[in-house]
Amino acid sequence: MLHMRARAYRGAHMEKKNQTRRRRTHAAFAPILFALLACTAANVRSRDLRSVEADETGVAITLDDDLFSGPGRDRDYTGGFALTVSGARAARNWFSLDPLLAKIDRGALAVSADAWEWANVGHALSLGAIAFTPHDVAALEPVRDDRPYASLVFLSSARRYVSERRAVVYNTTLTFGALGLSAAGSGHRAIHRLTGSDPLRGYAHQISAGGEPTLRYGVARQALLSGFTDRADLKWTLAASAGTITEGSVAISGRWGRIRSPWWSFTPEQSMYMQDPQPLTTPAGPEMFFVAGVRVKARAYNAFLQGQFRHSDLRYTGAELNAILAEGWGGLVMRKASGLQIHYLAHWGSPELRHGPNARTIMWGSLEFVRPFGRGR
Repeated sequence: MLHMRARAYRGAHMEKKNQTRRRRTHAAFAPILFALLACTAANVRSRDLRSVEADETGVAITLDDDLFSGPGRDRDYTGGFALTVSGARAARNWFSLDPLLAKIDRGALAVSADAWEWANVGHALSLGAIAFTPHDVAALEPVRDDRPYASLVFLSSARRYVSERRAVVYNTTLTFGALGLSAAGSGHRAIHRLTGSDPLRGYAHQISAGGEPTLRYGVARQALLSGFTDRADLKWTLAASAGTITEGSVAISGRWGRIRSPWWSFTPEQSMYMQDPQPLTTPAGPEMFFVAGVRVKARAYNAFLQGQFRHSDLRYTGAELNAILAEGWGGLVMRKASGLQIHYLAHWGSPELRHGPNARTIMWGSLEFVRPFGRGR
């Protein structure tokens, strides 16, 4: 009898210990379960606040040329070409730079995480080339006191974070390219032959002749200064870039006319000579407006004038270049009922070379043809 009571006591004691153990286990898992629920709720809220980006939101072709700004110009930033595709698929392509751009953004925008964490995110991917020549394109030798030949063939990925909480938008761009490719010079010479322009004889002396990789990261913060119904808006942009061109800038730009697109969708102030690629949006209807703006830049480095690590026959030091630069632009944007958009901008830039007879202003024009997909917003 005593043996049975002892066994019952031991059984009850073990059950009590097991119950205590289970309560402790549940207590230990409670914070973990709570955290998982909180994360799930946060993800649900994030998905609710973010619009789902379509695989393809548009395509754009950009043509830059100094001849677009007036006859008799064929020097300095002489031209460029870019093909841009926009949409979620632009970030998923195997050759896209977006995975690396996303990682850089997490660090670069950490101080402003609250502004873009709950954001609509757009993506774009661009392939293109830009070229520079001196005034005397027929010279076989490097032209001292003038800019060197230079070229860049590039691939760029871009992101846009539209804040859900305030009138602030962040744009980021990562560009990987090659300076000094002989193919770039050959292509430029072929265009000159096709158009009957002066022959380009000095590409053998271009910056990084033979080819050299280059990288640039850019970030810009747009903020609305004032919006006057659907007839005008005014914004300012604070931007910085590091790499191929290293600089900081501040810009003010405005639009006037019949406007049906978001105030942050047109960004001529974000550029490395050619405008940085941008995720495309579809305006809510036909539109036509004028645009104008100014930008002041504090530049620390320009690979197109100073070269990189590879030997260049003609290059300049930072002391020979202007560190404070100004830029202005003006033009017209039209969107037809069919959805096709046509942009024209004339650009002006202050002299980049500090001294010499060829320390001159830079002028060029831009034509862009845009075909957005999907419904307007």
